[in-house]
Amino acid sequence: MMRAAMLMCWFPRRGALPALLIAGLASSLATTSLAAQPIAAGGTGERVPVVDVVRQPYHAVRTLSLLQERVAQGDETAFAMQKEVVQEIADELKTFPPSVWREPRNRLALIKYALSGGDPERLRAVHAQKLFTDAERPLAEGALAYAEGQRNLALRLLERVNVFTLPPSLAGHVALVKALVLANSDLGRVIRLSDEARLLSPGTLVEETALRLAMEAAIAQSNREKFEALASRYFRRFPRSPYLGVVIRPVAVAMVENDYAEKPEGARWVHSVVHYLDPQKLVQFYAVLAEIGLRDAKLATTINATRMARKYARDGSPEYAWTQAYEGAALVIGLAPEEGLALLNAAEASGVPETVGELIAGARAISHLIRSPPPSLPVAAAEKPAAAPTPQKARADAAGSPTPAPADQYPAAVKIQARIAQIDQMLKDIEQ
Repeated sequence: MMRAAMLMCWFPRRGALPALLIAGLASSLATTSLAAQPIAAGGTGERVPVVDVVRQPYHAVRTLSLLQERVAQGDETAFAMQKEVVQEIADELKTFPPSVWREPRNRLALIKYALSGGDPERLRAVHAQKLFTDAERPLAEGALAYAEGQRNLALRLLERVNVFTLPPSLAGHVALVKALVLANSDLGRVIRLSDEARLLSPGTLVEETALRLAMEAAIAQSNREKFEALASRYFRRFPRSPYLGVVIRPVAVAMVENDYAEKPEGARWVHSVVHYLDPQKLVQFYAVLAEIGLRDAKLATTINATRMARKYARDGSPEYAWTQAYEGAALVIGLAPEEGLALLNAAEASGVPETVGELIAGARAISHLIRSPPPSLPVAAAEKPAAAPTPQKARADAAGSPTPAPADQYPAAVKIQARIAQIDQMLKDIEQ
């Protein structure tokens, strides 16, 4: 299931934060000090004190939030750091004196940290000290239950929380956790809660995860309109997400099942959705689309996908040969055998992996079966031969029997060839 990968894997790597994060946090993460700065040279010599902010627990959790924003935008360094940064924050939270937890921002930061995949130990301790207010208690207990894997209890507690009364930095997390807990039971509500989460936390890993979760629910519901809206938004806003790999196949399956790429207008829509991806990812997407299309006998989809992939694959590369093999397989099955066999030969000559080689061999075998005449049926020994027609009947039959039509005049062949011509025209339009 796509949902398993949708859970926010917020677990970074030990080491210094990226320079971009350090620069962004320099003012808010300073320790207590009184810095005296001289005025301009030649001035009176008076010094102006500058008071730095005392580092608080919410500063530490803010570091994690900024890191996760970088992850959502495709920062590989931030992605690799997640697990260790989460642990470093857990260690730091233990060092703060008890008095800091009387500050509401710090208590809410503990809740956010637990909902983000952090160690709930400090949250459990602050809850045991009865420092949460009556209004905060359902939220704190719900976060604890979620962090401890008690999903049903977490949902009952969090249902008592109105996310729109929470600070924006926390509201999206709570809405998303509600959606995650409901993922197997109420698809309509999952979509609504995911919409709330992404609207409350735009541009963050919360929005990225909410979009993935809502897309899965829309696909399961066969809600085509919602799926199209979510897919368009996801590929536009998060084309470099490290979780893109778990999105591509379910999206491609939905597109094939709904015949999106079987007609030129649908194929144009598919390309308008995914064209934000870099060339390597575009080849990957169209590879999956072509494979699923061939498995489902959606030959126009396969031909379209392979030709689009070839536009972005390097000439002579394994990916280029792959596109030839898949298109060739679709063409030999689709009654365009000569063109298909030529592509299969070209792919094989370029060198392909073993699995693609098996596809080429299978496509050739199917082509041979399609083009071979049916075997003669054995005549039973006791069966009497049919009586020879009279000369008059034979002449009448010969006069009335039409000449067999060539292969390209069969309705199926004409339909497929027309589709291929439409796809060729569509590709020219896209290039222009």
